[in-house]
Amino acid sequence: MTSDLTREIVPTDDSFQFHERPDDPFWNESGLFGFMVPERRIDGYFYVWHRPNMNLTSAGVALWNDVGSESHNCLYSEWFHFNPMAPDTDMFDFSLANQMTCRVVEPLKEYRLGFTSDELQLDLSWTGAYAPPNLHYTEEHGFDIYGGVHYEQLGRVTGTITLHGETIPVDCHHFRDHSRGLRPGPARNLPGGGFDFGWASESTSFAVTSARPDRLAPVSARSVDQISYGHFIKDGVLGNVTSGTREVIEREVDGRPRMVELNLVDEHGRDMRAVSTVRNCLKWHSIWHMQWCLAEWDIDGETGWGENQDWFDIEVIRKHQRAILEAS
Repeated sequence: MTSDLTREIVPTDDSFQFHERPDDPFWNESGLFGFMVPERRIDGYFYVWHRPNMNLTSAGVALWNDVGSESHNCLYSEWFHFNPMAPDTDMFDFSLANQMTCRVVEPLKEYRLGFTSDELQLDLSWTGAYAPPNLHYTEEHGFDIYGGVHYEQLGRVTGTITLHGETIPVDCHHFRDHSRGLRPGPARNLPGGGFDFGWASESTSFAVTSARPDRLAPVSARSVDQISYGHFIKDGVLGNVTSGTREVIEREVDGRPRMVELNLVDEHGRDMRAVSTVRNCLKWHSIWHMQWCLAEWDIDGETGWGENQDWFDIEVIRKHQRAILEAS
């Protein structure tokens, strides 16, 4: 694992055919692609969890805007846990029973995403803006839940979404990731915090993950989260983040973020400040709880778009939201 945390990410990392894995059925190979239409306040994901030792893939797509924050009342949400894995399935080359398809055009660089249902069709091309940097993340904040290898990358997404017969062009910047390692079940006692990214231009962007110092602190408590890992591009030069903070400046009553501030320092000694205004939210819960939000950013004076993914341990957010329901 130590070498995996320090070595360069290479094209064979985009496959699960080129590395050994144990026989444990809970070995996980997951990948997430995002896309957005910010002028319509739309955010979306294309998400897969391959379990090659179980011979199945759990996967789905979702699309949400600023009306509806639950999977049952957002623009669209579909998840199917039991896609059988075809013999030729690979990490980013597959066709699933739920009609999700992915093809690698060039490893670490370009992918084609497709999905077809009665209500929604996706036809998207995802192209990396740069080679994914090694994240150098550690176990100290509990992020070993991802496994021994985890990398993230920002890129350009183009193509179309067709929702209930309306075709919507997509031309945005978003992120993708890949994780591999043991993921035995729902995560418990997570620290909370978030994943945040923003893209203003080819010269200015960032993607960072942070953890709340007190994982049991109430949702409403002020928390200066500590950056665990990530990277940013400033003046066109990429650097790994070495320190920094994240603070949710304002929250809605239900706990979702309204405004987030980041202060980052990278390996070159440069700093970056970014402040977001949240434009929508999907309350997403599976192996952990996340408030998945489209964000409008000011990044060192440049405007752009991205996300605030705001995390809590399930019991922390459950206690907060049930108190609101019981008081109403």
